[in-house]
Amino acid sequence: MLRLSGVKIPLRLDIRTHPHLLMTGSSGTGKSTALAFLLGKLLQSHPDIVVYFCDFKNSEDFSFLSGYEHYYAGEQCYEGVTDFYERFTEARKNRDTSKRYILIFDEYPAFLSYTQGKDKMNKTKQANEGLSIISETLMLGRGIGFCVWILVQRADASLFANGARDNFMVLAALGRLSKEQKGMIFPGEDIPERIFGVGEGLLLADGFPLMEIKYPVINDVDDWKRHIRNILMPGGGA
Repeated sequence: MLRLSGVKIPLRLDIRTHPHLLMTGSSGTGKSTALAFLLGKLLQSHPDIVVYFCDFKNSEDFSFLSGYEHYYAGEQCYEGVTDFYERFTEARKNRDTSKRYILIFDEYPAFLSYTQGKDKMNKTKQANEGLSIISETLMLGRGIGFCVWILVQRADASLFANGARDNFMVLAALGRLSKEQKGMIFPGEDIPERIFGVGEGLLLADGFPLMEIKYPVINDVDDWKRHIRNILMPGGGA
């Protein structure tokens, strides 16, 4: 990430101190590209982290992860959340902090909306289970090395049960924000009035003031994707 204040300053946030990220922005603001950049950087610094990637919209942006054992697309995202939670509960029970895990969820609100409709039809409780799992991990995951990155178009409080949204250590908003969204994501902050381009926006992290950011452009996207695959799938990231 880069801080914009006339001069560009690299900003580095350690996953150990800032494990939970909420990124918001409407379609076309560069969320997927920013996520790919952050994932690649995360794997450079923590190649042993176990990534659970839920891609509910099953987009071309992350289809390169197909074949990775913890990549879940479309309806499989429910399985991804429960698989992650199984690891989480095991680690809590055994007080095991030897390994770090991260759940990355792209289009989380669409997943909840879909499962809520499915629950009404089939009398199941997948939506509530998903809400509970995300909220519990946000509240208790940091101490045992479990991280959550969530991408949404609107960061409504209803997406996170029991006030769990307050447990995100990093809040990033790309593109234009409505007055309502500004107050929702950055309450009490003095929001600058400017037009942000693709990949630009605002960021508030624990221990830092509100800042303007711009995610670096990935010059060779295919090479960057290979870099991610090679770390996640040694010997299988052609």
